[in-house]
Amino acid sequence: MGKPAWFDHNDAVAWLILGYLYSHPDAKDTVDGVEKWWLNGMEISMDARTVQGSLDHLVKQGWLVSRERQGTGVVYGLNEDRREQLRKFLQCTPDLR
Repeated sequence: MGKPAWFDHNDAVAWLILGYLYSHPDAKDTVDGVEKWWLNGMEISMDARTVQGSLDHLVKQGWLVSRERQGTGVVYGLNEDRREQLRKFLQCTPDLR
């Protein structure tokens, strides 16, 4: 399988987000929730601005969708159209799991 267009983007936080969504494909959360719950315990230094930038990048690349929810702000989740592609790619790339 060829590498996706975002593969060359050196963004460890984006990789961690995609790894989380590989295991939890129905997860949806705000930038604060992603930082607190999805990336909790990861041994990488990150702040809300870094997480926001990674989320924005993944939305731009079509891997995530974002929706504005009244009262909570923007909520992010895996683009359902990309679920199978993500699964296949990560299964073929054992070092990234």
